[in-house]
Amino acid sequence: MTSWNINFRMIVEVENKEIVSLLSRCFAMASVINNIPITPKRQVRIDRLNILRAIRGTTGIEGARLTEDEVKRIMETSRSNKVLPENRQQEEEEARNANILMKYIAKLVKNKPGCVLDEQLIRTFHKILTKDIKYENNTPGEYRNYPVKVGNYSAPKHGEIEGLIGGFIAWFNQGEPKGWDPIIRAIVAHFYIVSIHPFGDGNGRTARAVESFLLYKARINELGFYSLANFYYQHRSEYISKLDFVRFETDNELTPFVLFALRGFESELESVHHEILLEVKEIAFRDYVREVMNQTGSKPRGRMQEFMMMLGSESASIKAIRSGKHELSKLYNDLTDKTLSRDLEELTKNQLILIQNDQVKANIDIMNKFTAHYGSGEQPRPEVV
Repeated sequence: MTSWNINFRMIVEVENKEIVSLLSRCFAMASVINNIPITPKRQVRIDRLNILRAIRGTTGIEGARLTEDEVKRIMETSRSNKVLPENRQQEEEEARNANILMKYIAKLVKNKPGCVLDEQLIRTFHKILTKDIKYENNTPGEYRNYPVKVGNYSAPKHGEIEGLIGGFIAWFNQGEPKGWDPIIRAIVAHFYIVSIHPFGDGNGRTARAVESFLLYKARINELGFYSLANFYYQHRSEYISKLDFVRFETDNELTPFVLFALRGFESELESVHHEILLEVKEIAFRDYVREVMNQTGSKPRGRMQEFMMMLGSESASIKAIRSGKHELSKLYNDLTDKTLSRDLEELTKNQLILIQNDQVKANIDIMNKFTAHYGSGEQPRPEVV
């Protein structure tokens, strides 16, 4: 096992061309995301999706095997109603605590925008994340009192933890990192806390919670709660190897881990940006439907327009519509099956719907042809200024 003599002299090449470029792209994309007006319903959906992905990522790194559907059900169910079987209750509790922690961070930043990272906050994050979970030799919010090894890495002796955390907080808030970009600061804080490994369990989750807090505080993710946890989960082996690389092989050079994390954060922002664009596309599609319906000479255009509005972005079973088992059925209560068939034929002719087997779906992707990049094969990207 290898130990690292933790120090606060780590170097980040803040003028590195790739770092500068990635930061510019991240801020440009965050600005685009935060300034696109979206409906409250979509905002709730995006926020839930990002919390879900972050929970799945931050618990998955530690070995949990939660699916996105399982996390979704856990988030929607009270603690008294168990979602997973008895032998997976620890995973369920980890997900619940991660969800509570994210909501706590959002509320904290909203109520106290000037709050800073300190020792008590780190302890509070850990306490929330490990509450009511029976980890061996772990007390929520309390530092460990025994030595620990993580893979090939020997964490500092337990007697050194309080001094190291205090040294980190002082350096982070008053030293060179004070002037660094907030995204870099978040990544650096993550690195140090996971390296000090102050608690009996939940150290990785606590480090990633601190990272998320700093990103949220910097107003990078105002629209939806997203973090690097999902990226670290998807690239777990590289994540661990990058941590070890900067500890043992770079002579106090932290830049490789910062670059790795920045690439990941850019990809997370791109995922959120994609969700926002779906909202914009759906709004544009509804306007397009109205235009097409107004131009058609067909008498039942009002019914067909209502059909499209009710269909939304989800697919529907034609059989279910015919049999009265779908919401759209009410449009045809006093009409024949032939009327529904004619409407579907008319909507298909106008390229407003797609029908495959028994499923009918709004042809929202038709809006792609009204973009500047249509036919070029190039995906539009936010402008970096």
